Amino acid sequence: MILLQNHKKQKEPNLKKLLSGRSVILISNRGPVEFKRDEFGNLITKRGGGGLVTAMTAISEETRATWISAAMTDVEQAMARDDVVVGFPEDNPLYHIKLVDIPKSVYKPYYNVISNPLLWFIHHYIWNLSRAPDITAETHRAWREGYVVANKLLADAAAEESLLHINPIIMIQDYHLFLAAKYIRQQTDRAFLFHFTHIPWPEPDYMSILPYEMRTELLAGMLANDLLGFQTRHYANNFLLCCESLLGCVVNWKRKSALWQGREVYVRSYPISIDRAGLQKISVSSDVLKHETKLKKDYKDQALIVRTDRCDPSKNIIRGFLAFDILLQKHPELKEKVKFLALLYPTRENIKLYKDYRLEVESTVQKINDRHKTDSWTPIYLRIKDNYPESVAALKCYDVLLVNPIFDGMNLVSKEGPFINKRNGVLILSENAGAFSELGNSCLSINPFDVDETAEAIYKAINMPAYEKQARSASLKEIVEKNSSVKWLYYQLKDIVTIERKKSAVKAVKEVAETVER
Repeated sequence: MILLQNHKKQKEPNLKKLLSGRSVILISNRGPVEFKRDEFGNLITKRGGGGLVTAMTAISEETRATWISAAMTDVEQAMARDDVVVGFPEDNPLYHIKLVDIPKSVYKPYYNVISNPLLWFIHHYIWNLSRAPDITAETHRAWREGYVVANKLLADAAAEESLLHINPIIMIQDYHLFLAAKYIRQQTDRAFLFHFTHIPWPEPDYMSILPYEMRTELLAGMLANDLLGFQTRHYANNFLLCCESLLGCVVNWKRKSALWQGREVYVRSYPISIDRAGLQKISVSSDVLKHETKLKKDYKDQALIVRTDRCDPSKNIIRGFLAFDILLQKHPELKEKVKFLALLYPTRENIKLYKDYRLEVESTVQKINDRHKTDSWTPIYLRIKDNYPESVAALKCYDVLLVNPIFDGMNLVSKEGPFINKRNGVLILSENAGAFSELGNSCLSINPFDVDETAEAIYKAINMPAYEKQARSASLKEIVEKNSSVKWLYYQLKDIVTIERKKSAVKAVKEVAETVER
């Protein structure tokens, strides 16, 4: 039974009032904008990719932040060497971008060996432990000469930037920069340090895949922050468990904090949401409407099963196809009446594990299509290409949205889809996605490893009564509309202000006590 609650539409919180003129400095591996030059040598920009960029762009605009990130292209590296700070947009800057030139000899091991796949696979529980990973001398060298050095270079830029501001807040983003706070704190104590992890945090046994020196340095680097944020309470608790069992520090479970080197580090959960206004605007753009019209024409008599993901092992794409294969074997009457649109994005294809996964995805689709296709129908349409308008159009048109990651920090597709869908589509959601804690009562939940259960869920979704589809769809929309990326940031900043006040009060009491003693 789905209960809909009536509530007044809440206004977005006033971040500027909360900040009271304070500066925000963001640090991430990838920036919000890609810089290139056209044939005439003019600087041109393109919005950066990834969910982190989507969320943080809206935030940086609200706070007029300075965004520090690694230079990715030759053009960006030249800008970094010239110490160019770019306002964006150029005619009316909403935030400023500062690029850091990380040598290729550093960036390659930092990103391609340690960040992806080692840390990414650990945090998403996707290593086949009987075979991988092999921690070798090369891995240790990549940690020391890649990950550590890259973190220090980005931290140095943030520390230098913080000296230009009064009482700044430095917000460090994600798994690429677990060590950055340590290097910032070594240089300055002027800033409040906050790290948000957008991906899952594993339990201690799985974190122990990392050698002792690496995991100790990683956890200690995180504890150099004043506040740590995670997508869910479960992931926040996993981090505290790692601190307690792997680092031996004292954890105050009631206060949700860890004591480390005489400091209390607070650990909180902040479930991220979507930029509703931005997505709504894109959803009615001419490019999206063109794709929407085509989808409706091409598949007007078929139920549309949609997934849109990066082609990443953590997204569990192949098991989704295997479930669809089982569905067609069990229910041959569905042939020519359903269509599976798999709209995937290429990712990290310079890393062998990702290239191999893409080949396996393509091979699996080919086998299923060969098994079930007819003269006029092919069951799966697979696209592995960056085509955002087509993906948005598909989210508007789906009858079933399959989101079955092995583990996910949040998974914004599970929120974007229900928000713009126009067909009362049914969401099938992995119980291991961070979004499940919010959306679980309004979707069809699945164990991502159970392909038979997933097949049954797809069948149930296709045949669900119209009134139940409408109720579930309305409930999902209501949940998504209650939150936003701006509110996500507001709760972080509110906690930062509260923690600072507590620390100031404690410091004042100590100073009075010391004065009385003297």
